[in-house]
Amino acid sequence: MRDAVALPLVLAVAAVLGTPAVADPPARPKSLGAFELSDVEGNRVSSAGFSGRKALVLLFTSTQCPECQRCLPQIAAVAKDYASREVAVLAVNPNGNEQGELEAWVRDREVPFPTLRDGDHGLADRLGIEITPTVLVADAAGDIRYRGRVDSSRMGEESTGADLRAALDAVLDGREVATPETPAAGCAVRRREIAKTGDVTWSKHVAPIVFENCAGCHRPGNIGPMPLTDFAHASAFAEELKSAVTAKRMPPWKPVAGQEFIGERRLTREQIDLIVKWVDGGTPEGDPKEEPELPEFPDGWAMGEPDMVLDAGADFDVKPGPDLYWHFVMPTKWTEDKWVAAVEVRPGNRRIVHHVLGYIDQTGMADRLDEEDGRLGYKGSGAFPGFVPTGEMGGWTPGFFARPLPDGVARKLAKNARLVIQVHYNNPTGKAHRDRTQVGLYFAKTPVKRQLYQARILNPWFKLPAGDGAHEVQATWPVNRDITVISVMPHCHLLGKEARMVAELPKGGAESLVEIADWDFKWQDTYVLKNPLRLPSGTRIRLTMVYDNSEKNPRNPFRPPREVRWGEKTTEEMCLGYVNYVRNGEDLTKPKKK
Repeated sequence: MRDAVALPLVLAVAAVLGTPAVADPPARPKSLGAFELSDVEGNRVSSAGFSGRKALVLLFTSTQCPECQRCLPQIAAVAKDYASREVAVLAVNPNGNEQGELEAWVRDREVPFPTLRDGDHGLADRLGIEITPTVLVADAAGDIRYRGRVDSSRMGEESTGADLRAALDAVLDGREVATPETPAAGCAVRRREIAKTGDVTWSKHVAPIVFENCAGCHRPGNIGPMPLTDFAHASAFAEELKSAVTAKRMPPWKPVAGQEFIGERRLTREQIDLIVKWVDGGTPEGDPKEEPELPEFPDGWAMGEPDMVLDAGADFDVKPGPDLYWHFVMPTKWTEDKWVAAVEVRPGNRRIVHHVLGYIDQTGMADRLDEEDGRLGYKGSGAFPGFVPTGEMGGWTPGFFARPLPDGVARKLAKNARLVIQVHYNNPTGKAHRDRTQVGLYFAKTPVKRQLYQARILNPWFKLPAGDGAHEVQATWPVNRDITVISVMPHCHLLGKEARMVAELPKGGAESLVEIADWDFKWQDTYVLKNPLRLPSGTRIRLTMVYDNSEKNPRNPFRPPREVRWGEKTTEEMCLGYVNYVRNGEDLTKPKKK
């Protein structure tokens, strides 16, 4: 039930990019005109070579823009489906900073149509291209009949190609295109002139901020959609970087109030201002000697060799596409209870693993689900893992560092239990990948005095009226003994708008645990208190969720809105909160009183 707990991705894949404004948009000609460019192998490709075609599709694309990677499989499908109808597809890359990696990009993604170099963006300028990806559809006479997006899907959804296909069908049938222009969304074509000098430079001021807060995910081979580990790439994505940090979409840290948490991902006002000044000042590089070294990112087990390593037993193939939730059952095979002081999850393929959650199953249900599916593991919806967990066993998110529990505290892993991991895959790369995620368990080496417990606060009886943009639902948990809170986590689905967890004290007053003012299903986390909070018996922890079930909510899965109730699917809702805690005064090393 603890679904989609996502998390520490800095400048990450799902909704990193607002489309930056273009100050002086190029002219938009009505005709394609003649052009001749080189493909990645150095061959000259001319528009004259396609004069016999009934339609020509030009896809202006980028090697780094995540929106381009997401729609690439659909463009390949269009090229295949319409080849028999005398339609040709060409890709054009107009970004000078990407020309050196273009050949490898074409090869790695097995692009099935010619990809042309437009490094000085001459063709893009002439045709008025502002954003990648943008598609143009020209008819046999060379007239541009359609300009804009591939389809209306958003990052995090699978591309359908609906707008492009509708335009092609109209052109081939001799009809007018119903919507000849749609807004493209993605990344700006790189037309920036780099300043030679400035008060704020990459090397001295901006690189330290980006390396500390972004490079953990935005480096080659990781889930960040573009590398931000060097001046060339960071300056190319300067406008997106500025947009993301000023809007506080990135770094992805949702709490606005509550306790202090370990691993908070926030930029200071000063850091944001430095990035803005650098971008507005023309992104000067400065003295390369002032650029700091990149942090070291460990590839092995960060906490040392685990006492036990578990995995699914084989590699798992992940096709291109967004949001695949898969469960892997890992038998533990021991015949006595174990106390786990730390859990470290090591993703097998960081380019596609968005997050991992660990559950404990003692019912045997996970084994049955695995067997019924017939494949390695079994599919899920991103919510309920298919059984009622008897415990949790940590997890992983990009940028997360495994930490042991406080001294004397451990999770209990019962004999013959099954560890089940839920892996959220997001594969926007345009090609299939393999993953074999491992879980390392570190057993307690000293006597365990206190067990880590988990309380669930929930209200499953609500109804969210259709059209209500601010419907409030509450749930409470009475604390019937003295406890110390270690971590908290509110949870709901796509209609969530706000989330609050508050400890109401028995003698009056309250302690805010966590408050989120802009809920996002893709950016949930377990919030570990920097200073564990002692709460007396008689405290009541109140969970408040506010939902937006109106058409104004862009994440609302229903158009028009409909009444929504509790359910395990992401299109249903939950009002759920978790409190991980220990019991004050518990000492498991002492004999139980008879």
